Formats: sequence, structure tokens, C-alpha cells
Amino acid sequence: MRKGGFVYVDIKKPLYDNFVYIRYDKYIKQAIERGAQLKIWTPQGIGIHDPKEWMKTGKKMEKIFKRPDEPMILFGNRVSIIKPKTQEEFIKELAESGTFG
Repeated sequence: MRKGGFVYVDIKKPLYDNFVYIRYDKYIKQAIERGAQLKIWTPQGIGIHDPKEWMKTGKKMEKIFKRPDEPMILFGNRVSIIKPKTQEEFIKELAESGTFG
């Protein structure tokens, strides 16, 4: 099994600010098994989080939807948005790494 990569989570509407709940069985468990990170897309931007850290620092919630005997387990946390680099920052980083010679 290939380790690494991302498990993508698309959030259309966060609860408040950038606080979102993510399903354990569908996203978090899958990311842990694959050794992947959670890549969370929100209207405010994109955040990358470690699934184990998400569970450790998050709020656990059991919510009943269609099956009363099988509550859905969710973990909520605040998504830290990654600021995209500008073209100038990207070129400067390449120059400092010695890419241009």
C-alpha cells in the first residue's frame, strides 16, 4: 500500500468562521490507514491537517441521521488556511534554493 498523499474533504458551508466537522469513518479513518494528510477545501481557502492531530485536538460529536442505532461519529476543529505564495515569493524561493544556478 502506498503511504502519503491526501484525503480530500470538500466543505461547502463551515459551521462558523473556519470550524468544520469531518466524518471519522469516511475521511479521518481512511487518511490514518493510508498514512495521508487531510486536505480540507472550504470557501475561505485550503487547509492541510494531520488526521491524528485533528482527532486529538478536535471536538467529538455523535450525530444521528437515518439510522438511530448507528450514530455517525464526527470530529470538529478549526481549519488553518494556507496562504498561497505570490509569483515573486515563488521565484525568490527558487533562486535561494539554487535552481537558477
